[in-house]
Amino acid sequence: MDFEEIIAEIIEEEDDEFEGDEEAKLAEIYRLASRLVKLLEELKSYELREAASLMLIKEIVRDDRILVGLATKMLQDMSFGFDEDEKYVS
Repeated sequence: MDFEEIIAEIIEEEDDEFEGDEEAKLAEIYRLASRLVKLLEELKSYELREAASLMLIKEIVRDDRILVGLATKMLQDMSFGFDEDEKYVS
């Protein structure tokens, strides 16, 4: 299966509405995110891993200015090592 076929299959799956309550949806989001992280880790090319990671971030954030601000703050905290301190609150 080549890249275009995989993308076409993913698009078809996106058309399926996910039924369930908020907890079921959250569980599905977590399951998919875990799978994406695993797939990213399996990429041998560091450049492809970086590009795919940035593409995912951009896809998630889109035009949501609040989410952009929160993600920016989280990344700053991570880069300064604040996320390792349990007592630190952003």
